[in-house]
Amino acid sequence: MYKKSSFLASFSLAAILAIGVMLVTGINSASAQETKFAVQATAKSMQDPLPGHEAHQIAILLPPRDDGKMYSGVITYVASQPVEVVVLHTFNASATDSDHGEPLNAPFKNGKVAISLMKEFTGATNAGSLAFAGSALALHNLQGKHFAVSYTIVGSVDNPAKVP
Repeated sequence: MYKKSSFLASFSLAAILAIGVMLVTGINSASAQETKFAVQATAKSMQDPLPGHEAHQIAILLPPRDDGKMYSGVITYVASQPVEVVVLHTFNASATDSDHGEPLNAPFKNGKVAISLMKEFTGATNAGSLAFAGSALALHNLQGKHFAVSYTIVGSVDNPAKVP
């Protein structure tokens, strides 16, 4: 009888420890992978810091990432002036050639960034909502007009993965 109860106690203790390790590992993995965010704010524009764009105004809503990760999500905004949505992307100039050209890009740090400048999100209401993915998110005024913007962003920070 003593051997049976000792075995059951040892087995129960081992099972409890195993479940505890799985729970702690699962909790740590989930928190390490927690990438979701939600932002609701109002911002003022400033001079665009990209070389060659100094005459423009920009409100940087999600700052450029330098860790290799990217943002993805949905933004809804309303601005006091017409604005364009700007999404920055990492850019590998060696992947282009003279036959194919280069996408819109600008010098940034020790390289370049590709720029998605989406003008179709302008209009009399100065508002819009769209899905985005990239290394930074901003609103931009090409005419250099100062603007204020109220916005909501729901998204995540993602690790890029190679498509199989």
